[in-house]
Amino acid sequence: MRLFRRKIFLAVLILLFAVFSAYAADSPLDNLQKNVVDLSTNLAKSLPFNSSLGLNWSDAYIGKFLPSMPPHFGVGGVFGVTTIDMPSLKGVAGLLGYTIPDNPMFSDKMVIPAWAAEARIGGFFLPFDVGVKFGTLPDTAWLNASYKLKYTMAGADIRWAVLDGKTNLFLPNLSLGLGFNYLSGGIGATVGGDTDLTFDGNTLSISSPDINLLWETKSIEAKAQLSKQIFIITPYIGVGAGYSWSQAGYDVKADAKLNGDPITDSQKNTIKQYLTDNGLQDMTVAVDGISSIVKNEAWNFRAFGGLSFNILLLKLDLSVMYNILDSQLGASLGARIQL
Repeated sequence: MRLFRRKIFLAVLILLFAVFSAYAADSPLDNLQKNVVDLSTNLAKSLPFNSSLGLNWSDAYIGKFLPSMPPHFGVGGVFGVTTIDMPSLKGVAGLLGYTIPDNPMFSDKMVIPAWAAEARIGGFFLPFDVGVKFGTLPDTAWLNASYKLKYTMAGADIRWAVLDGKTNLFLPNLSLGLGFNYLSGGIGATVGGDTDLTFDGNTLSISSPDINLLWETKSIEAKAQLSKQIFIITPYIGVGAGYSWSQAGYDVKADAKLNGDPITDSQKNTIKQYLTDNGLQDMTVAVDGISSIVKNEAWNFRAFGGLSFNILLLKLDLSVMYNILDSQLGASLGARIQL
């Protein structure tokens, strides 16, 4: 009986030790670095999707520039939005002391806007066209000025007409294309008061932090598109598949202290060693703040479609997009003058 009690006591001690160890491993600093990895992984799927806004013209092929009369080209602009998952964004921001407000339309998603000027010119002698786009937004208040949003977008593509519906009344336009998209940006907010990140009996404090969640992506995409003009309407559908190189993380500007003292080289090594020993993402620590950026590569797949209303030389384009890997949504409205 006594031996049985000893075994029970030992089993309880082991269980308590396991619970304590698990609790100790989940310090705020641990959670921050785990969340930033999740953020980068999620955005590696969503960012290339956002960067693909623009150049989704209703015409799968606009026709040749030369020889053609009139020569085919167009210029215009597009505004659109896509969604990204909120949990990882909220996780990183919350641990840094800022609560991202809920979206009234999508409780678990954030809506990210984008706009770009765009142009497309038909090919010379061969059945292809080339498009370019560029848009930028400096730090701008978004969603009731609760945080600031910024981005820069650029891209280009070339499309080859497999079927030229412009020369045949019964054929649609079918093109195969290859494009490159670039996107950088982020959201930021300033938090009043101090935020403490405890770990292993230490406290890393950041005072009134200026928080910036940052991201960047470069992607190459192959796409196919089918369209056909029917009187003043041109419906179209398309699919795209690509590969992206992305990075995401945080950059916090603030007075940083460890256990109440200004950060020293020795203290930087203490934090770095702790992260290394626990298999956590690295962090850059300085007296004026902390930062951590995680790189990621991913395949990306999307479907898109819509229609345009053709009023003489003016085309009004309505598009919707679907991100196949993570079920994100997108929509855009474009207007252009096209010959």
